[in-house]
Amino acid sequence: MMKSKNKALIIGFGSIGKKHFLALKTLGFEVSVVSKSANESLFEEFGEFAIYRSLKGLDLSAFELFIIANITTKHYKTLQFLDKRLKNKSILVEKPLFEKNYSFKESGKNRIFVAYLLRFHSVVEKLRELLKDEKPYFASLECDSYLPKWRSVDYRQNYSAKKKLGGGVLLDLSHELDLALFLFKNLRLKFSQNAKISELEIKSDDFAFLVLEKEGLKVHIRLNYFSKFEKRQIIIHTKKLSLSVDLREAKISIFKENESEILNYQSDTISLLAKLQKAVLRNDKSLCTLKQAKRLLKLCDEVRK
Repeated sequence: MMKSKNKALIIGFGSIGKKHFLALKTLGFEVSVVSKSANESLFEEFGEFAIYRSLKGLDLSAFELFIIANITTKHYKTLQFLDKRLKNKSILVEKPLFEKNYSFKESGKNRIFVAYLLRFHSVVEKLRELLKDEKPYFASLECDSYLPKWRSVDYRQNYSAKKKLGGGVLLDLSHELDLALFLFKNLRLKFSQNAKISELEIKSDDFAFLVLEKEGLKVHIRLNYFSKFEKRQIIIHTKKLSLSVDLREAKISIFKENESEILNYQSDTISLLAKLQKAVLRNDKSLCTLKQAKRLLKLCDEVRK
């Protein structure tokens, strides 16, 4: 349990900002929020907290942890503002880092990470352990999702539906891209498709398929917004093992030539976010760094071309 004097500031209070708030509360943080729309009506659900309308004029030195959870197109200016004014602070940017690959130059005075929280999912941690002495030759990462079910508002009005606001599966579902780069390193793009192909009334891409490779390994990534069933799965084959990871059900199936087993875990978004936040505080090596997040955006640029 964190000491209550530790203070965090969340910039943006949409669905993910609210989840970060709840996770920080489980860690004992005193949490404040910067939001133009948040008001006292939220106190009934979240308890009382300080609400600011802007970062300007705030005593930023009072906070230890900053979480940038506003709309993706505001990440760049928000991070730039904070990084110029802070020293020895931790900044966690919600994924994706930016809506495009800006040439952001960090001050070097702060610890900046990007919130690819699936790196800390128990099944991914187990997967890394299983792969420690293995050499995969094929892997696939798939995410089937249905955008109209994501949030309570009309999906057509959501930023995800609008390409100019950073919407689209390539960025929205970039957890799979990050996991591929995290698990296998140094992958090169060999082939890709990225398009709007479904009946959804959106301006952004709703389908992406990538073929990545390095010597001895091929990786396929498939993402969509239009599946009426939901699935988030990783499959990996090595000489000795075939592994099937279900991120939604938090289980991993391990197949060997003559035997198999299934390992089940507990996982929910709030506890996973708290795990991520604790990792930020201890500067964990598994965190997604600014450099790694920029590499992912560069990959997205390659796909779009």
